[in-house]
Amino acid sequence: MSGKRELKRKLNFCIKKYSYVTEDSIDLSFMPPLSRRKLSLADKLALCAMNECYETPEVKIVFASQYGEIDRLDKIITQYTEENEVSPATFSGSVHNSAPGAFSLLKKITCSYNAMAAEENTFSSGLVEAAASAGDTDILFCCCDTKNEVFGFSCLITKDEGRKFTLNICESPVKKTFDKTEIERFLELMNGNSDMYWGDGGLFTVTG
Repeated sequence: MSGKRELKRKLNFCIKKYSYVTEDSIDLSFMPPLSRRKLSLADKLALCAMNECYETPEVKIVFASQYGEIDRLDKIITQYTEENEVSPATFSGSVHNSAPGAFSLLKKITCSYNAMAAEENTFSSGLVEAAASAGDTDILFCCCDTKNEVFGFSCLITKDEGRKFTLNICESPVKKTFDKTEIERFLELMNGNSDMYWGDGGLFTVTG
């Protein structure tokens, strides 16, 4: 079996630090008051979580959210239906990459960032993207949502500094039923209450 194929089946990475934020634990004291007022709940959750894991502007961001700025989108649809016009300010903040864009500007980060969504597998897909991207540059992974679950999660992923994890790609999907969400199950792994995380429809596991 070639080395390239082996790389696809197993991926080693480290998590140096992580943060989990709920609506009641948001802390934006690191931001100017005027900037805070412009943020949506999704922005606040994401920026707070990312800030708690942030170390240096030399970092790439992987941002994942299933619903993104759904509250702002709902406001835009209502406004257009009732008034036949849309506020430019509301529209500019409704894009899926609003949070990582705002954080990059705030911290003067010039590295690239990705924003993604993958329905119910959004968290695990973002985690794979972040772990696979770690190399010479650290990865700041963030996942947040405000529908069904209201949370912000972030972690700083490196190649060789921090708690070690292994992502194992399964040869074929393993059908499993869970009574907890992706983020809840991953937090159990991080908190030492589980020794394995199943993700993305049973396509991979994370152990550490």
